[in-house]
Amino acid sequence: MLLIGCGSTRTEYVTLHQPTDPSLLADINIPMIPKPLTFGASMDLNIELISKLGQCNVDKRALREIEAVRAKQLVN
Repeated sequence: MLLIGCGSTRTEYVTLHQPTDPSLLADINIPMIPKPLTFGASMDLNIELISKLGQCNVDKRALREIEAVRAKQLVN
């Protein structure tokens, strides 16, 4: 006895994107400017602002790495 089918199957591969880490997309809290703004307080504020700017750059670097991996997956 022979079994014959009339259908065909097609395999389709789909690229799935992993969600971006929410911490990379979260807002950075802006420090309050002290009043009165003394010289010492301005130095502390500058240190805090530079620290937050550094964190933004770390987050941007991580996002670029994620996008590079995604782009590479699309090519392959």
